[in-house]
Amino acid sequence: MPDPLAPLFEDMRRRALPRVQPPGPAAARRTVHRRATVRAAALATVVMAAGGTFIISQRGGGDGVAPASVPSASFSAFAEPYVSGMPWRGRPDKADIARGLVPGAQQEGVVDGSQDIGMDVGKGRHLLRVGCSGPAPLPVTILLDDEVDQQDTIACTDAGTAAEYEFTMAREGSLRVVMGSGGQFDAYAFKVTKK
Repeated sequence: MPDPLAPLFEDMRRRALPRVQPPGPAAARRTVHRRATVRAAALATVVMAAGGTFIISQRGGGDGVAPASVPSASFSAFAEPYVSGMPWRGRPDKADIARGLVPGAQQEGVVDGSQDIGMDVGKGRHLLRVGCSGPAPLPVTILLDDEVDQQDTIACTDAGTAAEYEFTMAREGSLRVVMGSGGQFDAYAFKVTKK
């Protein structure tokens, strides 16, 4: 039994084929480029894996020679030339500058990645003063009971910059101050006072 739809499909094919365009040279170039990129990425992965294996094999296997340790820094010892193994950037006295902008600071440190500092605060109006000194703008997010209340970016300078933020707590709760990693190597100090 013949298919009753076959003539309809044949007619549709005959009318549509003149309007259909083959992919052309642009599509062929994209395909070739994509394949070359995939090959290059695969080769780079192999080279990196081989390099990593070589480096690990050169570290020694208990022959009595220990690799050099990276100096670590605590946030109370700002004179250290390194923070988490990375070179210190900005002025060497930037921690003192930030601390001087916020007398009696409750928290201080150097941004190494993202800093998330929390504390309990009482009911009422409060003032948060943040001082910073360093090479990059410092993103600051203030969260009250884990809800974003304010976001700002302090334009830190080597000479130091301070900013103040007012907030109100409806009841006793938590305050979190998150300093983003965009402020890497900035020294900061802050204090919360009740108004």
